[in-house]
Parts: sequence; structure tokens; C-alpha cells
Amino acid sequence: MSVDVFVYVQHLLGIGHLTRASLLAKAMDKKGLKVIFVTGGRPIPNMNMGKIEVLQLPPLHAADDSFKILMDVNGQIVDDAWKDKRKETLLQAFKTTNPKVLLLEMFPFGRRQMRFELDPLVNLAKEKGVPIVTSVRDILTTHKTPGKGEWIVDRVLEDIDQVLVHGDSSFIPLEDSFPLAKKIAHKITYTGYVVETPPPHTLDTTSDELTNNPRHGVLVSAGGGAVARPLAEAVLKAKEISKLKDVPWRLLLGNNLPDHDFNEIANRAPQGLIVERNRPDFQKLLKKSQLSISQAGYNTILEILTTSTPAIVVPFSADTQSEQTTRAEKLESYGALRVISEKDLSPVSLAQSIDASLDRPFNKINLELNGAENAAAIIQRITQKNKTHE
Repeated sequence: MSVDVFVYVQHLLGIGHLTRASLLAKAMDKKGLKVIFVTGGRPIPNMNMGKIEVLQLPPLHAADDSFKILMDVNGQIVDDAWKDKRKETLLQAFKTTNPKVLLLEMFPFGRRQMRFELDPLVNLAKEKGVPIVTSVRDILTTHKTPGKGEWIVDRVLEDIDQVLVHGDSSFIPLEDSFPLAKKIAHKITYTGYVVETPPPHTLDTTSDELTNNPRHGVLVSAGGGAVARPLAEAVLKAKEISKLKDVPWRLLLGNNLPDHDFNEIANRAPQGLIVERNRPDFQKLLKKSQLSISQAGYNTILEILTTSTPAIVVPFSADTQSEQTTRAEKLESYGALRVISEKDLSPVSLAQSIDASLDRPFNKINLELNGAENAAAIIQRITQKNKTHE
């Protein structure tokens, strides 16, 4: 068996990294590349990868938003023996599939917790002469650990052939969040933002469909991670004190939120508020909604912009996680959405922001949104240069 691209992705808390990597894999598949998609996080229900081969490694996840403790699917902290077994599964898959390109998600810019298997994987790829490409979002989390930035630069220079930045350099250049990017500028390519863009007619806000059925109701998405509770709690009370209390509301909660938390929230939902797990038709729901309320993850933000939906976002900002806040505040400065910080989130502040959004129109912003297709074209060119690995 031989494949063109070996994709490695590890989601630890939310599903943003997995979603972005899956869109890249699908774009490569559309170009005729044979892809194996290797994922190491908890399995996600309703994840449709089409005919792409998926290898699910023994799942692990972060115990909390510090990302320091890794746990298995049963909630047990993984030990060295567990890690060694998983590492061997990963390396054997690489040897068996004999790929032309190794595509890593985040490493070495992130996922240092996974070095127990990523260092051996990188070494194996180098031994076989397989080009290594890393995929990163537009903003990197600010790191305070002394020397970490320099370590990243050294690893990129030593191990990585190309860095694909899934953003628009005219909007947010990588050096804004990673000042040392200039030292690896010769390896960086901006692809544009990665988002699943529906056919144009489905997003045309002047279409007969939307003219006859104008946007109505509020869609709340608390993300795919386990940090949904604060936003959900604010929404339960904000609905009844906002000017939109009489329109239908829908609250989507991530699959990683424990069932007892989900059921408790659903049981307290006021009349007119539907509580559901995340749905695959999120974009379709977005384009029918008059207002979106959500966290500010990469994928959610882009789906909001793609559907031109008025939006209020509450960026996840635990510990040093500044990525969502940085991007959201930049968009707010363009008038593209409204931001409430986690520390300021309350039923009253949310209701006030909802009311204010009804009186002030949002601006559209033009960004490069063909990131998946552009990245796939780059990978395709690399595979064509590496014909020796059949």
C-alpha cells in the first residue's frame, strides 16, 4: 500500500484542529491525492471523511485547558508503556503506507506533549527522504516559556520543509503572534483561511429563499470542547431579558460536554430555547439566523464570516490562550462582529450586547478563504517532486 499524503492531527480539548485538518484532507482528495488521515483524539460522532482512509490511534485528550496532563478514553492518565504502544502503531502505519509527504498539524509550533511519538515519526520521515510539511493557523498561542520560540525555529530549520499558515498575511501576519517568524520566512507560505465554503447560491442573502424567508432567530454555539458551560449559563438567562426574547433560540453544545451537564442545561432551558448537541448543518442554520452567539474558534469565526451572519463572540481565554481573543478583537475593530470577554460575560452583558447589535449593522470583511484548495495544490506539487516514494 502506498499513499500520497500521511496526515497527522491530534486534538486535545476542542475539535478545531481536527476540523481544519479534515478540510485539508478533503481538498487533497478532490485533487486526486491518496490520503491517510491519522487522528489521535477522541472520536467525533458524524465526522464524514468520505472515501479517505482514517486511522484512529488509541484516543487521548487533555485533562483540562492547561494541556499538561494527557488521559485516555477512560479518563486514566497515560503512562510510558501506553505511549510506547501508540507510538509503535503510528510508526508502523507510516512504514506500511510509504507516503510521499508527511503533513503535521501544529508541530513543532504546538503539540510538544506529543513528542513521545512525533519525534520518532519525524526522524523516520527524514530517514526515508519524505518531505515534512507543517500546518498552522493564523495566530499562535503566546508562549511565556523562555527559549521555546528559539526551539521552534531550530526544529523548523532542521526538520520542516514547508510551513503552511492558514491565514491572510494582509489581515494577520504570523509574526504578530510569533515574532521569530522572520527567521523562517523562507519556509512560510500563506494559504488563506481554511473553511468549508458551501456553493455560492446557498449563501446569497438576496436570494428568493432568504427574501421569502428572512433571517429569524438566534443560534448559539458553545463549541466542540468541554468549556461550554459559562456561555450556556449566560444564554439561559439572557434570552428572557433581551429584545430578542420572543424569537426562537437554539443552543448547540459540544459532544465533549458530559451528558449530565448537557441534560441539566436542557432541563432548565426557558420556553422557546431548543438545546441540542452539535449538528453537521451548522452553516445552514447560521445563514437562516438573524444573530449568532458563540465562542470565537478559528472554524466558527470563518463560518460566521462566510455566511455574513451578525455575530457576538466570547473568546476562550484560559491561561495563556490568547488566540481567539486576538482574532476576534481584530475583526471587531473592522466592525465585523461584537466581542464580550469571558471575564465580562454575564446574562446582563450578553443581553445588552444583543440589544446593541440590533441597532448597529455589521460590516463585511474580505479575506482570502480558499485556504484548503490552495494548501492542497501546494501539497500536490510536493508529491509530484517526490516520485521516488511509490
